[in-house]
Amino acid sequence: SDQPIDQRSPTRATTGFLTPGERSAGEQREQRGVDSDMRNTSVCGSGARSRAGAPASCSRPQWQAPLAKISTHNHLRKSRQLRAVETADEVELSSGAEGDEDFNWFYSEVGQKSLAEAMEMSVSRSDIAGLLSEMAVDYDAARLAEFMASRPTRTTSRALTIATSLGGVLSGILADYVSGRLETNTARAMQLRDTLASLGPSFVKVGQALSSRPDLLPRSYLEALSTLQDQLEAFPSHVAMALIEEELGRPASEVYSHISAEPVAAASLGQVYKGVLRSTGEQVAIKVQRPGIGEAIALDMVLLRRLMKVVDTSQDIVSQPFVPLVDEFACRLFGELDYVQEGKNCERFQSLYQHVPRVRTPGIIWEATSRRVLTMEWIDGVKLTDKAAMSDAGLDLVDFVTVGVECTLRQLLEAGFFHADPHPGNLLATREGDLVYLDFGMMSEAPENARYAIIAHIVHLVNRDYLAMCYDYYTLDFMDPSVDTTPIAPALAEFFDGILSDSTVNRLNFKSLVDGLGGVLFQYPFRVPPYYALILRSLTVLEGLALGADPEYNLLGRAYPYVAKRILTDEAPELRSSLEDLILDDGKIRLNRLDNLIREGSKSYDFDADGVWDLIQWVFSDGGSPVRKPLAREVVRIVDAYIASTARSALTGQLGKDRALQLVPESNEESVSIQRMHTLMGLLDVDEEAMRMDRVPGPSEVRALVDGIQERLRGADQRIARLLEKASTREFVLDIQFGLGQHALARGIKLVNGLSSRPN
Repeated sequence: SDQPIDQRSPTRATTGFLTPGERSAGEQREQRGVDSDMRNTSVCGSGARSRAGAPASCSRPQWQAPLAKISTHNHLRKSRQLRAVETADEVELSSGAEGDEDFNWFYSEVGQKSLAEAMEMSVSRSDIAGLLSEMAVDYDAARLAEFMASRPTRTTSRALTIATSLGGVLSGILADYVSGRLETNTARAMQLRDTLASLGPSFVKVGQALSSRPDLLPRSYLEALSTLQDQLEAFPSHVAMALIEEELGRPASEVYSHISAEPVAAASLGQVYKGVLRSTGEQVAIKVQRPGIGEAIALDMVLLRRLMKVVDTSQDIVSQPFVPLVDEFACRLFGELDYVQEGKNCERFQSLYQHVPRVRTPGIIWEATSRRVLTMEWIDGVKLTDKAAMSDAGLDLVDFVTVGVECTLRQLLEAGFFHADPHPGNLLATREGDLVYLDFGMMSEAPENARYAIIAHIVHLVNRDYLAMCYDYYTLDFMDPSVDTTPIAPALAEFFDGILSDSTVNRLNFKSLVDGLGGVLFQYPFRVPPYYALILRSLTVLEGLALGADPEYNLLGRAYPYVAKRILTDEAPELRSSLEDLILDDGKIRLNRLDNLIREGSKSYDFDADGVWDLIQWVFSDGGSPVRKPLAREVVRIVDAYIASTARSALTGQLGKDRALQLVPESNEESVSIQRMHTLMGLLDVDEEAMRMDRVPGPSEVRALVDGIQERLRGADQRIARLLEKASTREFVLDIQFGLGQHALARGIKLVNGLSSRPN
C-alpha cells in the first residue's frame, strides 16, 4: 500500500532484495568476494552479460556510471544491492549451454526484475542519452546506424535473433504468395503475430502499426496483428525511484511527499505511479520510462531497417518499399521516448481543442518533468474499456464514444494535429462527463490539403462518383501521380454499390466499410499515409467500444453532423467546391441534399447561423457564380408552386375543386416545394399573408410581389440591404422575376383558354 516515500526503507518488501542483516554470514562473505570481482563483469544494454575480455563496445562497466546527485550513502547501498543481483543473474544466465543467449529478456523474470537495473545504469550514459534526445527531435537513420555499429557483439547477437525469427516467417509468407494462399492462411498470420510478440516491445509496436495498414497486408493479417498487446511486467519500483532522482537532479522525496509503492499502470515504454507533489500538495501521475528501452529500440530499429532493405531488393509482393515505412515508424517511436516532447504535445492538444465540449487533458507539472520522467495532473476517471466500472459509475459508454468520434474528426479535419495512439486505454471517462485523453507520446499531423481532400472524398462517395474518388487518391497521397487510377473505379463501384444498395453512407458500419475498402486497397498499388491509417484505426476502435454497449450504434451517422456543418459553413475554397459537388447535378440544385446538410449540420454543437449567412454571401460572390443560376431556377420553382397553390385555393371557392385543378394543375413535388417555401419565408421573416393570392397573378403582379419582398427585406436587416445592392444579387433577383413572369404568363394563357372553353 501507499506510504510517504521518505519513510520507505530498502527492505525485502519494497525492493525484492535482502538487507545485510537478513543474509547469512556466508552470503555476506560471498558478496564481498563479488564486490572485489566486479571489474571482470560489465553490462551491455540488451541485458546480456559480457565477461572480461569483451569488446570495448560494451562501454564502461556499470559501477562506473553512478546516478547523478544521489547521496554517497544511498549510492553505495544501491550499488551493493545491484551487484548482488548481477551475481545471481550471472549464475542463472550461464547455467544453459555455452553461448545460448536469452534474447527474450524482456519477458523473463530475470530480465524484468533484475537486469532492468543494469540496463538503466548502462543507458544512463551521456552518449546514448544524447543520441536518443537527438533522434527524438531529428531522426537520422545513418547517424543511428553509425552509433550502434560501435556495439558489434550485441548488434550481431540481436541481428541473429531477429533474422532467424523473422526470416522463417517471411519465407513462409513468400511461399503463400506464390501458391495463392496469402489471404487465406490465417495460421501464418498468427505465426507473424507471435513472432513479433516474442521479439520484444519494438516489434510489438511494429505489429500494432501494421494492423492498420490494409495497403500492406490482407485482412487475415490485420485481424491477427490487431490483438497484439504489451506483455511486459513492471520493473522494480526502487529502480524507478533511482531514475527519478537521476532525471530530476534531486531525491524523489524532495519532489514528492508521497508515491505509491507499486505502479498503477505499466506498458512497454514505461510505468505510472500515483503521487503527491510536495510543493503544492496536489495529486499527480508520475510516468517513468522503462530502463534500457531506448537503447533496445535504437538497436532494433537499426536491425529492422537492415532487414527491410534486403526485403525491398528481393520481393515484389508489396508495391511500396519497406525502408521508408521503418524510418517513419522509428521517427514516431523515438519521439515517444522523449517525455518533454510528450508534455509539449499535451499542451498543444489542449490549446487546439479546448473549445470542444467535454474534452479534457491533464496539466503538465514542468518542475518535475524531464526526458524520462513526466509528472502530470492526476485525474480520477474510468477507462472506457472497463464496462463494469462504467456501469457502476452510471456513465454511458456510447455517449463518451460519440464525444470521442467528434473530437477525432476535429483533430483530423481542423488543425490536423491528432492523437496517434488510438488505444482505448488512453481514454478516461469522468463522473463530471468529461472525456480525458492520456498519453501524448505518439502524435501525428495531417497536411492541410489532405484534410480538404478527405471531405471531398466523402462527398464523392455520397454521389457515387467513383472516378472522382480515384482522382482523390492523388491528393490524399495514396497513389503516385504517374499511376493511372481510373482502372480502380470498377472495383470501387463493385464494392460500394454492393454495400450502398440498401443503405445510405451515414448508416454503414464503419469497420465493415474499412475492411471492404482494405480489400480493394490491397489489390492495387496504394500506399496509405500513416496519418490516415491511424485515424481509421482510432475510429474503428471507438466504434468497437460503442457496438459492445449498443449493437445498433452507427459511427458514420454520429460523425455526419460535424462533416455536414463543415461543408455548409466552412469558407475554404476547397470545401465550397465540395458543396457544389454535393448539391449540384447537371446544372440543377439538389435541394434534398441542401436540406439534409442544414438538418444534420445544425446538430453539431457549435453550429452557428452566422455560418449560413456566410454561405449566402458566398453564393453572391464571384466564387458562387456556378450556383446562382441553378439556385434562381429552384427558387422560381418553389415560389411558383406556392403561388399556384394559393391561386388554386381561390379558384376552388369560385369554380369548384375539379375545375380549379383543371385550370391550375398540381405539379410534381408541389407539396415538398410548398413546405420549402414556408421554411424560406420563415428564414427571411416574410409575412405569409403577403404571398397569398386570391386569383391567378399575371407577370406584372408577380414582379410587384418580388419587389415588395425586397423592400421588406431591406428594412428588416442591414446585411440583406447591403447584399441586395450587389450586382450579382440584382442579377439573381431579375432571374427570379423573369422566371416567375414566364410561369405566370403561361398559366394566364392556359387559364384564358380554359375559361373560354368552359361548357355552358
